[in-house]
Amino acid sequence: MFRNAILTAVLVLFVSCGGPETWIPQGNSRPAVTREHVQFLDSPPQRPYSVIGIITPPSGEYETLAEAVKAMRKEAAKHGADAVYIESQTESGDWRFGGPVSWGGGSSGRFREVSFRAKAIVWGFSPSPLTSSYTQPMFPTAKAVPGKPGYVFSPFDTKGRYIDVSGYPPGSKAKDPWTNKVFIVP
Repeated sequence: MFRNAILTAVLVLFVSCGGPETWIPQGNSRPAVTREHVQFLDSPPQRPYSVIGIITPPSGEYETLAEAVKAMRKEAAKHGADAVYIESQTESGDWRFGGPVSWGGGSSGRFREVSFRAKAIVWGFSPSPLTSSYTQPMFPTAKAVPGKPGYVFSPFDTKGRYIDVSGYPPGSKAKDPWTNKVFIVP
C-alpha cells in the first residue's frame, strides 16, 4: 500500500513538472546544428521550405516568450533545422487554490499558462517525396581566368591552377580534378 502511494506521488510529480520539448517528426532530420544557426521567424516564410518537425513545449514551462523560443530553437537544432516559427499559441488561466506553495502558508491566485506549437523547417524543398534530402546542395561558382576564355580558377584549389571548362555552358556543374569537388561554371 505504501509502495503504491509513493509510485502515485512520483507519477504526479513527473506529470505535473514540465519536461523536455516534444518533437513530432514530419520529415527526415539532418545532422545537428548549433542553436544559434536556427532562426526564429515571426511568421511562416515566403521562400520555399519543408517542415521536418513540430515542437510543443510543455504548457506553463516558460515564463516568457523569449524563454520558450530559446528552448524551441535548441530542440530544432538537435534535428538540423534552419528555422522555427510559432504556428499557434493558446493561453489559459484560472484560479489555483492549494498546492505545494499554499501548504506551507503560501498564497493562491490567478495563473496564466501559454501553450505553443512551433514548426521546425529547412530551406528549399525536395523535388520528390522519394528523395531523402530536403535541401538542394549549394555549390560555389568558379572564377574565370582573365584573358583565358574557357578556363577557370577552382574555388577549392589553393594553388591557383586552371581548369579547362570549354564546352560547359554557364551555370552547369563541373568537377575539380584535384579535389573531386563540384563547382558551378561562371
